[in-house]
Amino acid sequence: MSEALESHLVHERRNRPSGSLPVDLVSVQSQLAYGHAGNSAAVPVLRMLGVRVVEVPTTLLSNTPFYATLRGRVLPAEWLADVLQGLDDRGVSTRARMVVSGYFGSVANGEAFAGWLERLHHGGVAPRYLLDPVIGDTHTGAYVEPGLESVFATRLLPLAWMVTPNAFELERLAGQPALHEADAVQAARTLLSRGPQWVLAHSVEGGDGALVTLLVGRERAWRMTSPRLDVDVAGTGDVLSALLATFLLRGEPPQRAAERALAGVHATLESTLLHGWEELDVLAAPAAALAEGPARFPAVPL
Repeated sequence: MSEALESHLVHERRNRPSGSLPVDLVSVQSQLAYGHAGNSAAVPVLRMLGVRVVEVPTTLLSNTPFYATLRGRVLPAEWLADVLQGLDDRGVSTRARMVVSGYFGSVANGEAFAGWLERLHHGGVAPRYLLDPVIGDTHTGAYVEPGLESVFATRLLPLAWMVTPNAFELERLAGQPALHEADAVQAARTLLSRGPQWVLAHSVEGGDGALVTLLVGRERAWRMTSPRLDVDVAGTGDVLSALLATFLLRGEPPQRAAERALAGVHATLESTLLHGWEELDVLAAPAAALAEGPARFPAVPL
């Protein structure tokens, strides 16, 4: 920040309490003016579920790239690094219980985030890290700068407690087939050997029009099966990670958190289809995820 700007913005406040604001989660992702992806999908869901979230943008865009026009920009890496340093200045890094990262927009932003998280780990103050390695999808291919995959694989994966790739991303990170269930389980175990405790692999082909979500840990693995819906909108992976983080923060076991997360995401897609909207109905997620009773898509041990 320039000295002129700092002098304009920084000032005294009278009668301000000295207590620090509680923070549950830091979410480092893209931000949109219109529509739901990245923080613009995750943060509404997190806040509706009572999670105290600090949102850090990696982009400021008018909308997702699925429209005829796209305005805004990927934020410069020095801006991202400066904001993250500002969180350190406020002590957020030592108070937050979890960090989630999603779309970075550039290799430089991925490296800036990795450098920040590595410093926290070296200092022994890093929150638990949930990595959503946004790379692409089976029907789009990769849509990030090629060097970003190396940042995920070599710098962020070893720091992650849980990683949540779709089948395409799992295949890219593991360097082996992962589009179908048996292959995806093996690929998930390859990722586990590189650092994480858990892999939640979604959008895996299940046959008979179904999609499979796999939760694979060091000792156990589960399968959840849900019907494929004829709708293609952005933000489902971001909502999945947000719901997963919420219920993990509440102390639920990973398999139950995954069941709730999948139910919430499926409800957003159903509501989006029902209304005929061009963007994901993220507000439909919390009620479905909170539903008690038997899981809508139960986790079956493998």
